[in-house]
Amino acid sequence: MNSKTWQDVLCSESRVIASLYNRRAGEYDALVHILSLGLDLHYRKVAVERLHLQAGARVLDLGCGTGLDLPLLSRAVGHQGEVVGLDLSRKMLQMARQRIYQKKCPNVSLILGNALDIPFEDSSFDAIFCDYLLSTLSASRVIEEAFRVARKGAHMMFADDRLPSGWFASPLKAMGEFVRTGYFNCALPGIKLLKSSLSSVEVTSHHGGLIFILSGIFQGPDSYAAGSQEENPFY
Repeated sequence: MNSKTWQDVLCSESRVIASLYNRRAGEYDALVHILSLGLDLHYRKVAVERLHLQAGARVLDLGCGTGLDLPLLSRAVGHQGEVVGLDLSRKMLQMARQRIYQKKCPNVSLILGNALDIPFEDSSFDAIFCDYLLSTLSASRVIEEAFRVARKGAHMMFADDRLPSGWFASPLKAMGEFVRTGYFNCALPGIKLLKSSLSSVEVTSHHGGLIFILSGIFQGPDSYAAGSQEENPFY
């Protein structure tokens, strides 16, 4: 009998993901630019703009990685604001620390932590920025935690690839799934939950439809049902 709980499973998967990104940290930025044909800065700017940040806001960047979005967020909230970057990978955070030092972002702090169990109290942030994370970790759990730490009225932005979940972490596994089933499953769990739980939802496609940006406003903990089931997230 398997005595593992879902928490045990998620912790185990998180350790695997952290190890993977620790190994890829040094090449991550170059790989992102290559895969996006150099267009990633454009949709990063669009993603930050969709948060409608005000000076003095407190923003959480979930899965901040090497900090590619941190300078944009830092400028958006101004000197009176605060940006917190959270990531599983120590080495990715090392790269992020170098970036915020070089870009002179004194209002940015970095935290080693898991988006599946965010180390902040309820209603701690005015905005949530989540880029390329839903396809890496348990999407529904990430969203539930994001909702927990967001204040009522918080602007939220989720961006990701319309590619098989986990493709970047394990491209061979994604290809194996394609060989086994004959198609890529690009349905990201959690998108339906976001659409049904946020107000003023806007979804746009970028980079030839391979990337989506979903934004909206969180209406408080009563506005969503945790663990909602997914069907077809893009319809």
